[in-house]
Amino acid sequence: MYATSTRRAVVELLKIERRYLSAAAIFASLKGSQPKLALSTVYRTLEFLQRLGTVSSRTEASGETAYVYCTDDHHHHAICTVCGHVDEVDCDAMEGFRGALLRNQSFALDEHAIEFYGRCARCRS
Repeated sequence: MYATSTRRAVVELLKIERRYLSAAAIFASLKGSQPKLALSTVYRTLEFLQRLGTVSSRTEASGETAYVYCTDDHHHHAICTVCGHVDEVDCDAMEGFRGALLRNQSFALDEHAIEFYGRCARCRS
């Protein structure tokens, strides 16, 4: 599916890290194993992977875009505010919320994006 070694390397890094990473952080992590890698290639790779739905992005407080690996299923993210670890959260409960919006506010929900912030199990102990 990911035809180039750079695409495979970016996906594998994001799968292992399980947190949002900027293109610059991805580049720095991969540069040692791929000496010919260019930052522009990392950006193009991330754009491609985002179009495929393999990665999701968000804008950090610094204004920089960061990326995280995602599965194909619609989900939300639980993000640790201490270490940055990201877990996927399914959204089965959204159907009840969608119904309540329609009943109570006459609001038809077309799409949604939710992020949950807190501390992961490792950071709570």
